[in-house]
Amino acid sequence: MPNEDDKTKPLYDLEELSSNNQIFEMESKTEVYDKPLGEPPEMKPLEKPKKEKILIRFKTWWKKRSKQQKALFVSGIILVLVLIGVGLFFLIQSFKKEETPVKPPDVIVQEENYRYENGRLVFLNANKEEIGSYTCKNMNENLCYVAYYSNEDEFDTPRKIYQDQSKVKQRSRIINEQYVFVSDNPRETDTSLVLYDMKDEKAVETYALVKNVDSNTHLYILKNTNGLYGTLDFSGETPTSKMEFKWSYLGYVENTNHYFVATEGLHQFILKEDGSTVSTPLQGKIKNLNGSYVKLVNAEGKYDVFDFKGQKVFDDSFQYVELYEDYVGLVLDGKFYLRYYDKNKMSEEGIELKTTSFVKESIYDENQQLIETKEAFSLEDNNNIIVVHVGEATTSINKLEGELSKRLKFINYFDGKLYFYSDNDKKDFLGTYICSNKNNVKSGDQTLSNCSIASDTIFEENDFEIPGKTGKIPIFNERFVFINDNPDLVNEGNKTIVLYDLKKNTQLGKYMEVDTYSYTGTDEITFRTVNDLQVVAKNKSNKYGVIKIGLSEVSGHINFNYNEIESLRDYYVAKDATGYLLLKKKDGSGVTSAIPYKIRNYNEKNKVVKIKNNDKYFLRDFQGKDISLEEKNGYAYIELYDEFFAAVDGNNTLKLFTYDKPKNNLIKDKTIQLTSKNYYGNGTLAFKISVNALEYEIFVGTSDNQYTSVYKDQFDKEER
Repeated sequence: MPNEDDKTKPLYDLEELSSNNQIFEMESKTEVYDKPLGEPPEMKPLEKPKKEKILIRFKTWWKKRSKQQKALFVSGIILVLVLIGVGLFFLIQSFKKEETPVKPPDVIVQEENYRYENGRLVFLNANKEEIGSYTCKNMNENLCYVAYYSNEDEFDTPRKIYQDQSKVKQRSRIINEQYVFVSDNPRETDTSLVLYDMKDEKAVETYALVKNVDSNTHLYILKNTNGLYGTLDFSGETPTSKMEFKWSYLGYVENTNHYFVATEGLHQFILKEDGSTVSTPLQGKIKNLNGSYVKLVNAEGKYDVFDFKGQKVFDDSFQYVELYEDYVGLVLDGKFYLRYYDKNKMSEEGIELKTTSFVKESIYDENQQLIETKEAFSLEDNNNIIVVHVGEATTSINKLEGELSKRLKFINYFDGKLYFYSDNDKKDFLGTYICSNKNNVKSGDQTLSNCSIASDTIFEENDFEIPGKTGKIPIFNERFVFINDNPDLVNEGNKTIVLYDLKKNTQLGKYMEVDTYSYTGTDEITFRTVNDLQVVAKNKSNKYGVIKIGLSEVSGHINFNYNEIESLRDYYVAKDATGYLLLKKKDGSGVTSAIPYKIRNYNEKNKVVKIKNNDKYFLRDFQGKDISLEEKNGYAYIELYDEFFAAVDGNNTLKLFTYDKPKNNLIKDKTIQLTSKNYYGNGTLAFKISVNALEYEIFVGTSDNQYTSVYKDQFDKEER
């Protein structure tokens, strides 16, 4: 049996292990022996902490080392510590590098004529080649850039806007690949800009704004830092002042004469490029102009048109005005009209507009893409036809009709309608007539061809003077008008004269011919006030009658039952199926029986009519009874006087007879030979007789258109 001391003895000797230069932590083994039952278990001794064990073992190990071993061990430890220190140093340095601020990325913005690069502007030509640079004071692409042209002008020119209604900006040009306007401000709201010389790399001048002149790429409008406007010309080697900086406003709207708009005090002026004025001071705000006229907005917000001398062109003011070279567009009460600058019209009836936004607008999105165009109206001028577009609707205006209407007095003609006025300025409107047959107006026309004021037709065939030119029928009582309304190939079957009431816009009758006996002798329109004017007319059934024009109405007077009617002094000569009759003008009743031959004249005192049959003249009484004459086969001519009648025989000899003795020649002692056969009508007649109380005198026409007295005598009492 082992003894008590053997029970706790280690299985391995520590010093023996240490001699092999190794340190091992061995688990102690203790022999355990069985105990009798019933005895309490034996408690193990407390072990020392591992830290203390290691230290004890290290001390034991250290004691057994030689001095040389100990020195090597310490040197190794020091070397390890140095290596660890160096490693820690470089590790710390790498951490410091990571904490250094990172360099910001490059900022490059490409625009149409420059490139922004990290606070530097690089200027580009049309081929995108670099031609210069500028170092920004404010290094931000939103603060330093090539300046935009000013949008301050409020002319009536097509507008480019964004969807939020702000104006589209236009970048200023690089001038002569040398000069450029640069905006370089600490705030985006600042507006000052610098004229920069990229060749000399220096700022030339500071300005408040710049505006371009489209028609002159070398000329620019500038506002200086004192708030005054002028222009600079870049056509030379260096910029020069073209227009003195003295105006409180200066603007340019494209026009053929290259005129500018300037403000001084309360007035605006039209200027040439050199600054000289071409207009008088104008009151109002100029919105546009051409070579001779200007449109402006007055204090009431309405548009007026003036010439450069300050004369107002139109009496009215308008909602809007659009100037063209030869004519002007006017908007009044929502309708569009075209007028010449001399106030004459190119169209009469206005074209209804659908909006009050009259200036054309082109709307762009944020990517500068056009998305919509708005305009109240637009024009296409195609030679003689102007086409007006309002939305999808179009209206054609014939300029030739406008030119012809300018020549016509008191009347205009447009698109198949006649417009009547009581004044030559064509302001006092009377009414409109719609033509059934439109006029085909050609260049240079002076008159209307198919639809126009009618002229009188002379129905008379008698022995009185005939007017050489009847002329246009007047407009009666500023209301009643006779209008020719015929096709191009007019004949007796389709010829139409319309009697029209301008006040009621009503047709009162249609005729083939009329005779109002006005005989104006002119193709100009005239006016006449009448009451109970009798007018002979031939209706569309080829029947004649008489109508009466009163102050406010037209009525029938003599029924249209006759084949012929003509006026003969105080009567009408009318023909029906029975023959010719004398009718009273008062009521149309007959005063003679029917006579088979044309009545050429009458003598009411003696109740005698002269008639013509086969170129021979005869006499009959009112009952139609033939009066026996000296020449049974009739005379070459007969003229009726109250005391006698004169007769010309076949030998062109003049004789005088009384009505009660138609065969006894009163001239018994002389033969009066006539030298002409022009017995009636116009010009110098073959003879004429002057009657004065009991005396008469005979004159004979001569070849030199004079009259010679050839006979004078007195009537016997019996002859009276």
